[in-house]
Amino acid sequence: MACCVDCPRRYLVVALGFIGLLISIGFRTCFALVITHVMKRNVSNTDAIFKGCIPSNSSLDLHLDLQESEAFLFHTIYFCGSIITQIPGGILATRFSSKRVCAISILISSVLFIVLPFAVTYHYAVVFIIRFIQGVVEGCSIPALNGVISAWAPPNERSRLITIAYAGAYISPAVAMILTGVTICKLSWNSIFFIYGGCGIIWFVLWMLLVVETPANHPSLGERERALFHREGLCVQTGSRTMMAGIPWKSILTSLPVYAILVGAFCRNWIFSMLITQQPQYFKDIYHKSAADIGLLSALPHLCMTLVVISGGVMFDKLITHKIISTTCARKLAETIGFGIEASCIFAIAFIDDFETSLILLCVGVGLSGFAISGYQVNPLDLAPQYASVITGIVRLGSIGAIFSTIVASQLAGEIKDREQTLLDWQHLFLTAAVIHFAGVIFYALFASGKRQPWSDGYIRTVNYEEAEQTWQNEPGETTRLFRSTPLLDDDEDVLFGSTTRYLNSI
Repeated sequence: MACCVDCPRRYLVVALGFIGLLISIGFRTCFALVITHVMKRNVSNTDAIFKGCIPSNSSLDLHLDLQESEAFLFHTIYFCGSIITQIPGGILATRFSSKRVCAISILISSVLFIVLPFAVTYHYAVVFIIRFIQGVVEGCSIPALNGVISAWAPPNERSRLITIAYAGAYISPAVAMILTGVTICKLSWNSIFFIYGGCGIIWFVLWMLLVVETPANHPSLGERERALFHREGLCVQTGSRTMMAGIPWKSILTSLPVYAILVGAFCRNWIFSMLITQQPQYFKDIYHKSAADIGLLSALPHLCMTLVVISGGVMFDKLITHKIISTTCARKLAETIGFGIEASCIFAIAFIDDFETSLILLCVGVGLSGFAISGYQVNPLDLAPQYASVITGIVRLGSIGAIFSTIVASQLAGEIKDREQTLLDWQHLFLTAAVIHFAGVIFYALFASGKRQPWSDGYIRTVNYEEAEQTWQNEPGETTRLFRSTPLLDDDEDVLFGSTTRYLNSI
């Protein structure tokens, strides 16, 4: 019993964060594969991995007279919605409770996901509306989740804990692809909507019951973990008017390192959207795979990536900790290796008409792109940790890349006539993605930084953990009165920020 009481609560927060991203990102993948399946197109099943699937004329299956260009626009409208709330999501997380903003976002999206299959059979206009609303509410989730996990991750563990939590987003397509393919084959075309939507609602309940905003506000923190936060100090404020009023907007919006992260996010979203929404269609158009086979095969690159995301975070953290390379060098190296190799593989796929070779290149390129997560994804915490939610919201405007990616795909899809023309159109799509990726690598290498930015200094507030805990017990909601300004930071990155974890000491 004592062991259970003293169980580290920060691991629970990270685990639930992982599951939350696994579910919410999975919504996109499930929908993409279902839409690919229901579109009318002859599929050869002679070499199918999954046998005995539901007959196409069964009431449990569905086939619609839906064009590929229309299907891609379902994804476009989702990303348009998510753009609207990227920055507001970061502001809401700064002003109010990050925990509640994240929870409500995923809850609403889960309910809408359950409604979605009824809309698919009713009218396409309703599908567009639901997809747009899903994008709007989900746009708040990641900036808010960033705020919660940042508060619970001690400086000497933060890089690894954040990497593990975000791994949920990268393994999500693999899990969703496999489950969607299997359920379409064995259960029904729409069963995955109810499974994932139900899981999202259950996650909301667990998150609200088990997660507390910050360690200082936790009424039953274990003794060992309490001692840890006593030593490290309280890292991040909860949302407040004071904190929101101090956001250095001008400095953030004129910072080249911030724009370097934005460009990295733009490129990543372009490719990620292509992998989730267009790769299944590519396997169906060119290699005539069934939905079940597409789900299994499309999952392989994402499984490879998840392994690299976690191991890459640990590897680059050790390189910085042991002062083998600086934080700035680590971020640029991670980005160059990850996105550079991925761009090269996608460029090669454009000229290949062989399924096995294409799949191997996807596994190598997408897998090694996981290194880049230790670049641009962690970078907002380098620049201004106290405003990581705000910067994350801004750089997630890179979701515009996903919008452009789906629009380009919809235009190419409209021209499909036969296999030769289809193969040529996909070649153009892959070449466009590769060139954009190469350009993003160059921009990030030139302008990215791992140093704490001067404009973040005057707005950081710290508080002693014991004072915060005592204040919470006596006067809940008044913790912000204890905040005080920290001294300005030295610009010498090697002195204060020689490792991924050290720069987080002042959060």
